[in-house]
Amino acid sequence: MKNILVPVLCCLLLFQKAISQNDNHGSETQKLYITIKIWGFLKYYHPEVASGTYDWDARLFEILPEIERCKTGKEVSRVLVRWIDTLGEVRECSRCRETGKDIFEKNFDLSWINDPAYLTPELSERLRFICYNRFQGTPYYVALRKNGTPIPQHEPEYPDTGDANLKLLVLARYWNFISYFHPYTYLADQSWDKVLKEMIPVFLKVDSKNTYRQAIRKLLAYTDDTHTKVRFKGVEDKYLPVKIKAIDDKAVVSGFFNDSIGKMSPFEKGDILLRIDDLDLQENISITLGYVSGSNPAVKRRNAYYRLLCGEESSAVATVLRRGDTVSVTSERYAYRDFFPKNRNIPDSLKWKDIHPDTGYLSMAHINADEASYIMEKFMDKKAIIIDLRNYPAMIYWVISRYLNNERRDFARVYIPDLKYPGKFRFKKNLKVGSKNKKSFRGEVVLLVDDETLSLSEFTAMAFQTAGNVITIGSRTAGADGDVTTIPLADGTPSYTTGVGICYPDDTITQRTGIRIDIEVKTTIKGLGEGRDEILEAAIAYLNR
Repeated sequence: MKNILVPVLCCLLLFQKAISQNDNHGSETQKLYITIKIWGFLKYYHPEVASGTYDWDARLFEILPEIERCKTGKEVSRVLVRWIDTLGEVRECSRCRETGKDIFEKNFDLSWINDPAYLTPELSERLRFICYNRFQGTPYYVALRKNGTPIPQHEPEYPDTGDANLKLLVLARYWNFISYFHPYTYLADQSWDKVLKEMIPVFLKVDSKNTYRQAIRKLLAYTDDTHTKVRFKGVEDKYLPVKIKAIDDKAVVSGFFNDSIGKMSPFEKGDILLRIDDLDLQENISITLGYVSGSNPAVKRRNAYYRLLCGEESSAVATVLRRGDTVSVTSERYAYRDFFPKNRNIPDSLKWKDIHPDTGYLSMAHINADEASYIMEKFMDKKAIIIDLRNYPAMIYWVISRYLNNERRDFARVYIPDLKYPGKFRFKKNLKVGSKNKKSFRGEVVLLVDDETLSLSEFTAMAFQTAGNVITIGSRTAGADGDVTTIPLADGTPSYTTGVGICYPDDTITQRTGIRIDIEVKTTIKGLGEGRDEILEAAIAYLNR
């Protein structure tokens, strides 16, 4: 397609001028709301649009000035009907199948195309016909990776000119992609439909890089997905070296991203962070929560604390509560990559150890497939194995599962977008682990989990839970299960979110709720301050029962 950036920007400038001259913001929001929804629907459903015949960004901005001039909903519908009619004939589709077996439909909702509050009967009829005779070829604007993760395609980038209405394209693209291809929109606290209505005025008011970034963060936060994040170009925040847990609504130091850096840090486990420079954490946390995404309250609050702790300055003065005393400490800040240098040497004692002659301990944080086999061979004569999943492992669950299971077992169902019927998903064959093994481990297995158990770590726990001798101890996990997809924003800024749905074989969800836990044990401020690992202690107590 030809580059039509100049005409697009001209349309944007005209539309911004029209917006500024009309104080009826509610009406403007309503008109943009239905236009953005129909633009997205046509993008993925209309045969001519979904096949890439048109520069669909340009067509959005060509129609916006006409929509702006409309005084009533009926006028909006007439403009949209004429617009649809210019896109070409939609032929009846004999290949368009209705929902078959193994289809996931909890996210699917096209009821709005019949809503008389927004659409005339003529417009609804056009949309229904397109739905029933939707595009069945290879989509131009979206594709699936081998694992089923959806990725946007052929989405041109536009330089940030400072024009506020260019951000409408960001909103329209992102909102529609999530609407049709995110596996968990039905689980969000706020309906995705209401999110669009709320965010249109926010994006129209964008007038600087800062307000643009805040608008993006606010939009992404509504996914309620721990995987969801954005990485703005040219912005590299630096981080304090501490890991944080949200305990009793407080920011508590639970550890360090890097042990070597941690030894030089003035922080101690159990410190309660009160202030960073002049910023009071508790006074600002409620606002910050609206700009970070998290699958459950504890993770969302933790992520909000991280947002408050990071900054561009190379150091920060922190006020902490330590064993009842208020203490001021000065700490260096680091680039996140500094916590994880390449080729760093991890001692075996951090990977595995005997915590008792009959009990082995295995951390999934730093081991590869070969090491996993070696360690499991060492542990096969033990009475118990404790596997620590409070970290992010390599993709080696299948190795350890061969030792834990005596037969092949289902451990997860996966559903991926159905590109023939956008908004619906289809289940793949159940995922299995293990194999027939008469010499499988016969002792007890305890899995340790908490809010650091995220994504692949949760997936790994699900695989291990198939063994009949496994018990899971700890606190609620991060609740973000499924492969991550990248969604570039219209200015090229990369954003990320979950792209594939995961649940247990019996359809029990893990997103937001976390994985199944048999014995709940929560980390406490007191325990951290005393240098204790309360979840590990509970596992040992269970094995000594």
